[in-house]
Amino acid sequence: MVIFSLNISPVETPFISNAGKSTAIQTLHEWQTDALEAAAANAQVEGYTYGLDTRAPTVKLQNYTQITAKAVGVTGTDQAVSNWGRGQELAYQMAKVGKELKRDIEFANINTSNAKVGGSSGTARESGSIDTYYGGNVPGTGSAALNYYKNGGTVPTGNGSTAEAGGTDVAFTEDLLKDGLKKCYELGGDPDVVLMNSTHKQTASGFNGIATNTKNIDDKRVIGAVDVYVSDFSTVTFVPDRYQNANRVDILDMSKWAIAYLRPFQTKDLSDTSDATQKLMLCEWTVEARNPNASYGIFNLA
Repeated sequence: MVIFSLNISPVETPFISNAGKSTAIQTLHEWQTDALEAAAANAQVEGYTYGLDTRAPTVKLQNYTQITAKAVGVTGTDQAVSNWGRGQELAYQMAKVGKELKRDIEFANINTSNAKVGGSSGTARESGSIDTYYGGNVPGTGSAALNYYKNGGTVPTGNGSTAEAGGTDVAFTEDLLKDGLKKCYELGGDPDVVLMNSTHKQTASGFNGIATNTKNIDDKRVIGAVDVYVSDFSTVTFVPDRYQNANRVDILDMSKWAIAYLRPFQTKDLSDTSDATQKLMLCEWTVEARNPNASYGIFNLA
């Protein structure tokens, strides 16, 4: 009896799984952000004749769609022979490719800081990563949101055009986390997810704001991973992500992020020029920072 090895490669993609879905209609995807005016004293005289208020315009943000694709070819023989309980080889390989593309999209969004690229005949378009949308102004004002911690180096500019770089790394502390949650609250955000790598997840296990490490009293399971953190302003879930940038933690209001698809996941038949079946799987997508000031990036973490 032949037993093939089971694939243990991780397939979890916390960011794109929690983000919303949207539709792009052009390769340059655009959307608008807005904010209410600051609360102020507002008492009016009876019978007053009103003039029109001056209203601040909305702020337009943009990102480019990125084509993510992989091609698979399976010979006629491989397709015909038995594969020890795996089914047809082509179907098996295409299922793997679908998982790999999702991991590639997750990586593009949260790993390397990547400024958006418009592309050309010889250059691929690239979606700006989520961190490049930190650091813009509060909509309708000239005031910087400052929704990030950065210890020197190049800072993001809030519109996807500048990648973060440089600076001196520091330890991940609970004070840095609390500062970020406070800033989100002040800017109107309601973060619910904190993405971090495995090292920072272990550090966060020692933070004082952890609600509990017992997940289910009924079956007496004790969960070693941090699930819930209760701050003065919001309750967030700590989520480890295998593809997270090793020097950054992202505090995210996931309702303000989406993946916009110009072309959803699809399969195309490639020309058969030999005794093989060839298929292409692709999608064309971009990240949509619906209102990035609702989130916060902690950069330069050791």
